[in-house]
Amino acid sequence: MKALACIATLILAITACGPAEPAGGTIRVALGDIESVETLALFIALERVRERGIDVELNELAEEDLANQAVVGGQADIGLGAPYGLIQELDAPVRIFCQLQSLAFFPVVDKELYPDWQALDGETFTVHSRGSGTEAIARLIEQVEGIEFGELSYVPGSEVRATALLQGNVTATILDIPNKNFVMSEDPDRFHILPVPDIAASDEALFGNVEWLQENEALVQVLLEEVLTVWRSMVENPSFVVEERERLGLLTDLPPELEEELLPYYEQAGEEGLFTTDCGGSEAAQDDFEFYTVAGTLVGEPEDFAVEDFWYLEPSEQALESLGD
Repeated sequence: MKALACIATLILAITACGPAEPAGGTIRVALGDIESVETLALFIALERVRERGIDVELNELAEEDLANQAVVGGQADIGLGAPYGLIQELDAPVRIFCQLQSLAFFPVVDKELYPDWQALDGETFTVHSRGSGTEAIARLIEQVEGIEFGELSYVPGSEVRATALLQGNVTATILDIPNKNFVMSEDPDRFHILPVPDIAASDEALFGNVEWLQENEALVQVLLEEVLTVWRSMVENPSFVVEERERLGLLTDLPPELEEELLPYYEQAGEEGLFTTDCGGSEAAQDDFEFYTVAGTLVGEPEDFAVEDFWYLEPSEQALESLGD
């Protein structure tokens, strides 16, 4: 009886800690972006998942929309983005399960051509991809400034848009922190940054097929444990990202000029609170409803949206519990 009681106690203890460590398994990730300073933290987390015995298949696609479709179509298990329009328009069986980062983008434009937003009325404006946070910001700017862009041009990759800006192939675009800093340091007399409204919304979030998430709780928990560990470590000490990049051999071909922006980016983003260290949860969902409704990505009233129709909160709750939160 005593032995049975010990076994029962052990089982209860294991159950209380959430799903057991998975014995292998595979996570297929679709990324509609390129390896960059901004995505480095995620690549670190994925490598740490591999170190725990899980195979991570990473499929880098040309556009965020293609990555979204890969998750919807079952070619991938997990994607990165903010697929609100996809969920509402197509009733897609995918849900967001962890916010990684809130929006922080900077409209960098040729100051001689575009001294203000009014000068961009009817002009081409370049963003990341369809359905992206950069496109949502552009639509919000149209409403706030009372203008209408002549065309939205889609060029994936902030580094790509920064290079195109410096080469003169693009004259007005949205860049992330490291590439904004790079462009402004390269040619501060030629470019300036136009103002944007205050924004509290998801830039990057993990989302996946609900059925897959439910059937692979142990895999998802390991993924979120590593994501949250990396995110918290880099907020506490931004040098963590530099050290892990060296240890894991990531982004070895990063151009020297962007290498200089790596640590400042993580320092600045951490100071500004852009990195989410608890997956966001219901509060992040409500902020997203407000922003993406105003931006036109979601149709309806923010207060009418139910969190569970767009988010699946159980994985983050389990991961936070396993980390002792």
